[in-house]
Parts: sequence; structure tokens; C-alpha cells
Amino acid sequence: MDKSILFFDIDGTVVSEDENRFIPESTKAALKAARDNGHIIMVNTGRTILIIEDRIKQLGFSGYVCGCGTNIILDSKELLRNRNDPALCLKIRDLLEKLKIPAIYESAESMRYNSNTYIHPELENMLTHFRSQQFNVNEAHDEGFYFDKFFCWAHDDSRFDIFERELSKDFQVIRRGDSPGIMRCEIVPHGFSKATGMKFMLDELGIKHENSYAFGDSTNDLPMLEYAAHSAAMGGCPDALKDKVEFVTDTLYNDGLAKAMERFGLI
Repeated sequence: MDKSILFFDIDGTVVSEDENRFIPESTKAALKAARDNGHIIMVNTGRTILIIEDRIKQLGFSGYVCGCGTNIILDSKELLRNRNDPALCLKIRDLLEKLKIPAIYESAESMRYNSNTYIHPELENMLTHFRSQQFNVNEAHDEGFYFDKFFCWAHDDSRFDIFERELSKDFQVIRRGDSPGIMRCEIVPHGFSKATGMKFMLDELGIKHENSYAFGDSTNDLPMLEYAAHSAAMGGCPDALKDKVEFVTDTLYNDGLAKAMERFGLI
């Protein structure tokens, strides 16, 4: 088989999104087998490089497409980093505070949040985890505020319309599933996605598109799942993914990632 490049989402694909943060032994073995077979394995995540834990890095990935394509690292060398205008970052921060929309502001250097704004339970869990891992977590009003992208929990009312209009020139809003009265949104600069990160790496390494594979589980994975020549979604994924991939594999806890790689003949 020709050398292929494999792109893996982290949360919900490699690592469970529950409190266990579980990585199946079958996943570890499958990633090693793919490497041993000469394939290149890459993380492709909404996370910034700052918050990729050592145990994930120890799985042997060659590189990382981070922040939905805004930062790309290969063999410890940074190949791409998009930088927002710091003044724009401040404008967005102030708008969210005015609208009382809680957010986690993400960059390769730090995670920022405003403790004076309502802390959504998911944000509280994130902050607890980040601190337990000794990641750099700071207040949004500390010196040097900046973000590469951010995640927010927007109230389902007219305030969100204001928010979306203000952002539409510079950012895209990715809906990540709603709960009653709240919209979970990932905000990424225009022109960047998990798909742009994939294309960058294919061009950088001179790998044919037909040898690209993507594995994911959520709506922010759609660009890479649609762009890849071959794609699989994890069991339990949103309905929006099911007709965009070659097949839906089993769940993470039922060795879904390893089963998908086996079905593609990668291991």
C-alpha cells in the first residue's frame, strides 16, 4: 500500500469526552500499527497545542493540526500560525462581556476566561481539567490578552444575533450542539478549518489526496471528513455527519477507531 496520511480528531475520537477521558488500548495499538505500516498519523483538532496532554503526544503522532487549522506543527517544527489582530481580540472580548456570553479564549500560549461572567458548567469543567494539567490559564483582563479562536455558550435569544452579526466579517461560527436555552459555538477565523489544515499537510508532504483519511465525531470535524478521500465517523456521532462519510464505525468504548482503521485496510 502507498504511504497514506491519517488525520484524527481528539475529543470523542481518540479520547472519550466524559469524565474518564479514556483512551482505549485498541486505539493505542491501532495507531502504532499504522505507523509501523509506514503511514503518517496526524492530530487534527479544535484544541490549541497548549492543551494537548503529554499522554496524547506519547501516542506517536508525527504532527498536529491545531485550533481548526490555525496552527500546524510537524516533527516539533511550527509550519503555520495564523495570528489575529490583538485589537480585534479585545473588541470581541468586550462584546461578549457586554452580551454576558461566557467564553474560553484559546491560544497556543494560554487559555483565558472572564471570572466575572456567568461560568457555564462545561466551562467550569474545562477550567478544572486545565488547571489539573497545569496548563496556562489566565483572566481575560490580564495583560497581553489574545486568542487564536474561542468557544462560547451563547444564550438562545436576540443577543446571539447581535454577536453573530458582529463576528461575521472576521470569523465563522460552528454550532457544536445546543442544550435548552444555550447554543454551544466554536469560533474560528475565516479561511481556516480542519480541511485547510489537511490540504496544507498534503501539499507540504507531497501526498496524493487519494491517500488521505479522516476520523472524527462532531460538527467541527465536517470540513475534514468531507475533504478527505476516505472518512469515518465514530458511533454516536450527530446525524449531520452520517451521510458525509464512507461509514459510521462503532463507539469509542467499543473500539470504533481501530475497527475503522481495519476496515480501510490501514492496519
